[in-house]
Amino acid sequence: MRYDFDQVIQRRNTGSSKWDNVRARVGNADALPMWVADTDFPCPRPVVDAVIARAKHPIYGYPYLEPGFYSSTVDWVRRRHGWSLDPEWLVFATGVVPVFNTMIQAVTEPGDHILIQRPVYHPFNNVVDDNGRIVSSNSLLYQNGRYTIDFEDLERRAADPKAKLMIFSNPHNPVGRVWTREELSRVAEICFRNHVVVISDEIHSDLILGDCGHIPMGMLNPEWNQNIITCYAPSKTFNIAGLRGSAIVVPNPILREKLQKQFTANRSIQQNVFAMPAYIAAYSGECDDYLDQLLDYIRSNVGFLERYLAEHMPKIKLVRPEATYLVWLDCAELGLEGDELASFFIDTCQVAINRGTMFGQEEGKHFARLNVGCPRATLSEGLRRIRSEYEKRW
Repeated sequence: MRYDFDQVIQRRNTGSSKWDNVRARVGNADALPMWVADTDFPCPRPVVDAVIARAKHPIYGYPYLEPGFYSSTVDWVRRRHGWSLDPEWLVFATGVVPVFNTMIQAVTEPGDHILIQRPVYHPFNNVVDDNGRIVSSNSLLYQNGRYTIDFEDLERRAADPKAKLMIFSNPHNPVGRVWTREELSRVAEICFRNHVVVISDEIHSDLILGDCGHIPMGMLNPEWNQNIITCYAPSKTFNIAGLRGSAIVVPNPILREKLQKQFTANRSIQQNVFAMPAYIAAYSGECDDYLDQLLDYIRSNVGFLERYLAEHMPKIKLVRPEATYLVWLDCAELGLEGDELASFFIDTCQVAINRGTMFGQEEGKHFARLNVGCPRATLSEGLRRIRSEYEKRW
């Protein structure tokens, strides 16, 4: 079926964090929400139908993990990413971020170092601080509008005896990099050699915008994959984050047991009663046409944004994303940074963005993250608001 991604769906007064909680999250209730990582598109029809069918049964008791969780995940990852998973490797989780927290508790001690790569999705930093561990930032290198990995620095940090775990974003949020086989291999080998466990967050892996394709880190080398935990979820792909269902791939049985024991200790494994019907429908193959159409629409939005900035606001540079519907804007030429830059977008322009400093105080001070997973009319309105104020100052 054809999906109408141009359709503007009213989300206010639906309990939406993105639309109904704007004041609390960005400080301005009137700002147009273009921040948090969910889209303004309807879910695929098979997912909606599966949830409705379950909702029609009048008892919403405790669910269990249906066999379809394993078969649908194995099928999806094989078809979309070329990786053949053993169902025994799979662990259900209510989200990817809880896995970061749980594995930190399971394989590290207070005071240990956790490697991340700023600017990066802010919970990477938060879960480390919350658990009394130390962030070791192998900050990305930014040159000529493109981000790369500082491997010399990574070698040094991984060799530190205190370094026990790395949380790796693949593809990277917010800079939009799709890492190459060579880059992934170097990261995996360095961490394996130094006994640093890797959590590869691949939640955006379905949202590849170019021709390069996503490469799961865990499929590179049978030896390295014993050191890698991979996180998948249909939440970003099909806009079902509120249903709380993720798959964690843990080939190493010792690490898998540690993860499961810590989940049990934290009492954090129980799924939502609607999670499994939606999850299985999303990964069943019936939603492939939705994803293909979605990717075309996101590519179109990114192209529209890039052209608009070049023509009307050339001091704001798009770091062109290779994946995701989240774009990273380089605003260094505006002469603003940190809170002043965020206030320009949120308070002056009335557009709710994610402030760059969320992703790294130093690494993100000249940047903002903008969500283009929205109808073109919403994107156009957001850009109109920004342009109106931009032209008054620059």
